[in-house]
This record gives sequence, C-alpha cells and structure tokens, in this order.
Amino acid sequence: MLSAPSMKLRRHGVLFFFVLLLVPFTTVIFFTGPDLSQEQILQHKIVELRERLHHAEMLNQERRSDVINLRQKFNILLNSALADNGSAWMGRGALSKETKMMLGNLTGSLDLQLPSIYHFLPHLLGNPAALQPAFKLSKGRSGVTLVMGVPTVKREVQSYLMTTLQNLIENMNAAEKAEAVIVVFIAETDLEYVKLQASELEKQFEEHVNSGLLEVISPSSSYYPNFDNLRQTLGDPMDRVKWRTKQNLDFAFLMMYCQAKATFYIQLEDDILTKPGYITTMKKFALQKTSDKNNWIILDFCQLGFIGKMLKCIDLPILIQFFVMFYNDKPVDWLLDHMIQTKMCNLDQDPGKCSSQLNC
Repeated sequence: MLSAPSMKLRRHGVLFFFVLLLVPFTTVIFFTGPDLSQEQILQHKIVELRERLHHAEMLNQERRSDVINLRQKFNILLNSALADNGSAWMGRGALSKETKMMLGNLTGSLDLQLPSIYHFLPHLLGNPAALQPAFKLSKGRSGVTLVMGVPTVKREVQSYLMTTLQNLIENMNAAEKAEAVIVVFIAETDLEYVKLQASELEKQFEEHVNSGLLEVISPSSSYYPNFDNLRQTLGDPMDRVKWRTKQNLDFAFLMMYCQAKATFYIQLEDDILTKPGYITTMKKFALQKTSDKNNWIILDFCQLGFIGKMLKCIDLPILIQFFVMFYNDKPVDWLLDHMIQTKMCNLDQDPGKCSSQLNC
C-alpha cells in the first residue's frame, strides 16, 4: 500500500484501510493489527532500544557540532585578547601565563567549513531569533517513541484542527499517550492570531497540554525570506510558487523542532481521523520492518500527499537540508520523492523500475 518511492505495506497480518470521506478536507486513516508472539515482542523491544541509541548518538553529534561552531566564534574574541596581551580586552592588566596557554589551546581553527542553513537562507544571519519559535506552549517532553507533526494554517471557511486533535488523543490508550508527543505547528506569523488559537487549544486540551502530550509552536516572521524575491519555477504562477515555498520551509521548521523529541516522526495534517490503537499499530510495523533488517527510509501509512509519512528522527536532518536547499524549486512531496530516489536508486536505474522495487 506504500506509494512510490516509499515501501509498500504488505498484508502479513497487518491491515491498513485508508478512506477519504466525502466531507471536504477530511481524511480518515484506519489502523488495525494482530497480537504479536512473545518472541516478536522481545525482538521489537530490542529494535526499539537500538533505534533509541541511534537517536541519542545523533543528538550527541549535533551537540558536538554546536560546540565546534561556538569555538569558531569564540576564537575571534580570544585572538583579540591574546594579541594585546589581554590588557585592552580585559582592562585589568596582562593575562597570566597559565591563562594565555589555556586560551591558546582553544584558538585552533578548522581549514574546512561545512555549509549551514545560513548558506541557503542568508537572511537568517541578521535575525538570531529566527530559528526559535515565536510562540511555544510546551512542557518539554522528549525521549518518547513517536512525535507527530501537525501543521495548520488559518482557514477561511472551516477548521478541522480541534476535531483532528480530539480524534488523535481519544484513539490513544494511557500507554500510547505516555510514549507520544503531538506538536501543532501554527504556520502563521500573526502572533495575535497564534495566541488566540493556542489559548483555545489549551482550554480544550488542558489535561494533555499539562501532561506534555500536546505542544503548540509558531514561527517567527523573520524565519521566512522575502517571498517577492523568489524565482518563478516550474512555470507556476507566483502565488503558487510562494505557497509551496512557504510549505517547504514550514515543514523544515516543524521537523527541526521535532527531531530531538522521539525515535520516530510522522507527518500528519490538521484534517485527518484515525482508529483506536493507531499508535501501537504504526510502532509495531516500524519495529518489525527494522527487525527484519529492512533498510527503510520512509513508511507510508497514507497515499495522499505528505500525510501519514513516518521517518526515523535520525533521518530528518537529511530531509530538512533537502527542503532548505531546494525550497524555491519544487513542491514538498516532489522533494521527498527525489530524496528517497537519491538514497535508494542507482543512477543508471530506470526510475519506474526503482519505484516498483521500492513498492515491494
């Protein structure tokens, strides 16, 4: 059932139904699954622990990268202090020999410079707060199995966000609620509107906000580039180019925020419905694929656009970089397809044949 280029869900005891209701903007996702043997349960626990370890290693690498970046920036100040023997910089006379030796050990520089988000979004350089949520309602839950990203925008007619969240939460049991986080990303820069929406969410889901299950964030207006300076691509009208460009950057922001919270990430929308046990069903399927040594990049639980796409959080940085590099070029679902084909298909392989193999 997985669409190209993701992996196809086989009917080995797991049955997934996806029904598109005739109600506008509403997708219904049904998940059911069988009981597992004790051996399978043990295998899944081992796989889950291994995936958690990989996620912890990714976070450690990111912290090391942060330290290197701080070291490079700090070098400017340190070199200035050492150049004048510290007197001008410190205003307290010469630095001691021990202090100069310590500072000297920190002033090494790297010959190779890695590209960063600032290479692709240079406008962020003048806005240090642009990579922080302008609004955040969160208890800081992390270390869970599954984080669900739910982007939403202001609707002119009717919003299904409340119904979607109610359904997502009602269809979890207590254990599932304890190992999940739902992050609602209000992709609007009108802070007044964002606060109003967040207040309504907090009022309706107070218990789940307080428990850490539900979080709400929004981006800073300075996160986005000047959309009037975008290139017109794919022959699309500029309004379409601006819309899909913003969607690419929205998804990148949401994933950047979510990547440190869980082992698995699943992209949802604000107009879906699920069936009881969907968390356990998706988790079991992902762990079984990993236990079978199936080198999956993405699991597709719905064939509609980007809905129901599950990734390992350790793979999110690759996708985020892809979105950031080509945000002006193609729609988000096309970029997802290109990334997976790049990872999984040979250069001389027919794309159709590769897609069919990925669907096996």
